[in-house]
Amino acid sequence: MYELLIVDDHSHLVDSLDRNMPWRELGIGKVHKAFSGEEALEFCKSYPVDILLTDIRMPGISGLELIRQLKKYDKHFKSILLSGFGEWDYAQEAIRQHVDGYLLKPVDHEELAGMLRRLTEALRLEWDERGKQQRAMNVIREHMPLFREKLLMDLLQGRKPSPELLEEKLAYYQLPFRPGDSVAMCLLRIESSAEELNWRDQSLLASAVANISEETFSDLFHVWHGRDPYEYEVFVLKARDDTWLAQEQQPELARQQSLELLASRLQQHVRHFLKSSISVVVSHWQDLSHGLRGMYRDSLSVFARQLGGGTDLFIRLQDAAAAEMPYRVHSLYESPTFIQLFEIGQWEAIRAKWDAVFQEVADKRMETRETLLELYHHAMGAFSFFAHKNGLSLHDVIPSEPDKLGDANRFRHMRQLQDWVQHALEQLQELTKSEWNNEQAAIIRKVQQFIADRLADATLQSAADHVGLHPAYLSSLFKSKTGENLSDYLYRTRMQRARELLLERPELKVSDVASAIGYHKPQYFIKLFKEHYGLTPQDYRHKSF
Repeated sequence: MYELLIVDDHSHLVDSLDRNMPWRELGIGKVHKAFSGEEALEFCKSYPVDILLTDIRMPGISGLELIRQLKKYDKHFKSILLSGFGEWDYAQEAIRQHVDGYLLKPVDHEELAGMLRRLTEALRLEWDERGKQQRAMNVIREHMPLFREKLLMDLLQGRKPSPELLEEKLAYYQLPFRPGDSVAMCLLRIESSAEELNWRDQSLLASAVANISEETFSDLFHVWHGRDPYEYEVFVLKARDDTWLAQEQQPELARQQSLELLASRLQQHVRHFLKSSISVVVSHWQDLSHGLRGMYRDSLSVFARQLGGGTDLFIRLQDAAAAEMPYRVHSLYESPTFIQLFEIGQWEAIRAKWDAVFQEVADKRMETRETLLELYHHAMGAFSFFAHKNGLSLHDVIPSEPDKLGDANRFRHMRQLQDWVQHALEQLQELTKSEWNNEQAAIIRKVQQFIADRLADATLQSAADHVGLHPAYLSSLFKSKTGENLSDYLYRTRMQRARELLLERPELKVSDVASAIGYHKPQYFIKLFKEHYGLTPQDYRHKSF
């Protein structure tokens, strides 16, 4: 769907076109309105449109001048000019400006519809001709390593898509892996410290280690590489089908021995070529879809628990991994954390994460008192963060049972805690909605007051600057909250103020009234006033007296 802007100083014509054209059938998803060339130019600088439908003759900036100005910023929009009978000089200039359509007033709706169909089709063809899709694909290919690394990090953090979606992503990212493949992991820690190297040297060293690692493993294994948040290098490996490994009588043993040999050789290469050292944890083989997260988590535990301050160490995961504590709830600590989700207001994700936590507790039969306390204090920490972030107290955000707010003993079993968390989340979200609605209402009041105070020079852009919002967002917010376009509100307010000045200040000339409300051309003001009230300003004043 494309976006269109109608520009005409006759508001009734703009509104008539807006109401009576079958826009969506013509491929137009959104219609914007402006009542002067100046307003249209200001709008398009912040919110470019695909098609411009503009009157050719308007006070101030004409339709032709508007097109010429806009082409400085965007050469790819389509333009249709509307003109009165006999304006041939303007038509000739329109041809020179490469205007895409030219219609006489009153506008024939069928003729306009046919022209819009032609222009939307032209836009589609130009998209293809300019190769935007091809360039987008080139950008994707250029950034493919980042996409692959992001997918790997998601899997390591437990953000696992469905098998079908995972298979689709692996194929799209051109990774030679499938969800059911047997894979191993090699986790590397570069031992040079931040004190020894500046950040540029660290980045170069990490890239060099990654390159040498891929070269070392790639003869026998497909390699999927990523760098985790702890600056460890992660390599997921899958045995190639076209090597001698597949011909061995014991291929599983051969691939494990080859993996460990290559990992050890990698340490030697780093020492020899880069004059540095790495520590390595090598895992055993598991299913990619189900085992990757566990291998990574266990490898991190080995680094934290066994390597300590040692360097240049080689560890087999199956020899070093310790039994997990029975009350460890992994999904509770995986990224993104509850505090991170509260920070960005992702309520559905917060609920989904809590559901995953309670499901893990149930699946692993971890419904102990220790686990309940762990979850409760985790929830209270996240709720406290939410409260303090919003300048509130816990009693404000969790108003029920204030005398038991910090008492975990009120929960006798996990289901009670789960119900309490769900209820608290509902209250927090409702509070957020209420606060946001109040904040939006305050913004609208602030804009209306700004227009009242600065009526002579108020514009969409200046109002947006005043409240610190993008003009397009302010326009949408104002319409959603008031049911009226900001430009319509500004126009109506000016007309009302003009009427008040004419009645309350008889000593003012019509030109003074026009200037006081932002119209510097009296004739244009008189025209608008007559369209709005049915009388010229002078006639209105005389009739009222």
